[in-house]
Amino acid sequence: MTISMAKFTLSFEEEYPYLVFGITATTKDYRMCWSLNKALNISLKRQSAVDIHDKEKGITGHSCFVYEDEMYSAKYRLIENKRAHSRFLPEVVQADYLLIVDETERISKTEILLKIKTIRQVLLAFNIDIDTLKHKQNLMLTA
Repeated sequence: MTISMAKFTLSFEEEYPYLVFGITATTKDYRMCWSLNKALNISLKRQSAVDIHDKEKGITGHSCFVYEDEMYSAKYRLIENKRAHSRFLPEVVQADYLLIVDETERISKTEILLKIKTIRQVLLAFNIDIDTLKHKQNLMLTA
């Protein structure tokens, strides 16, 4: 008598409900925060640094600023992408900063991008497609 047991495989796909913008700028993190606050009419505030662990480079803390917009149920996070020899998202080499916004129908991706581009210190602002990121799990560190 043979008893066979069925095998079940559980697979799931992480959801990343964020809008992610790359920003190349010639300014310090606190100044970028201040400029974004003015341009987007938000109030980002400094939080604890987000630590990225790398086997070769050790632990690096990337500065983080957060604002929660209760009216639109959205959270804005400004992350320093480049810190010493570390990158928060290694595949986004041209971005000095990342602006991560909870995806909501009330916030326009195009409008945010246009407002970021009005900041004098911003050399380049661009949309980042999360599906193309190899290290997208790092975005969850700021949630």
